Amino acid sequence: MAAVVHHGGAGTTTTAARAGAPRLADQPYWAGRVADLGIGAAHEGPTPTFESLPATLGTALAPKTGARARAVALTIRPDGATVAAKLLLDAVN
Repeated sequence: MAAVVHHGGAGTTTTAARAGAPRLADQPYWAGRVADLGIGAAHEGPTPTFESLPATLGTALAPKTGARARAVALTIRPDGATVAAKLLLDAVN
C-alpha cells in the first residue's frame, strides 16, 4: 500500500508504524509524533477538505517518507509493552 490514512489513534499509529507504512493522521498528538519522526504527515485542522488533502498526501507519499517509515519499522519492538511492564515491576520491587 502507498500509505495509511487514519484518524491517528495510538493503536492504528503503532500498527502502521510496525508495518513500515507512511501515513496521514489528524489526531493532534499522534499525528504530531508521526510528522516529527518523518514517517508520515499530520493533517492540519479538524476536518480534511478537498483543498487540504493534496499537500498532506504529497508529504505522506513522498519517497523519503516511505523510506523513513520502513527504517523506523525495523526499530519497533513487538514486545514493548512486556518490556515496559517488567521495568516497572523491577522498579517497585
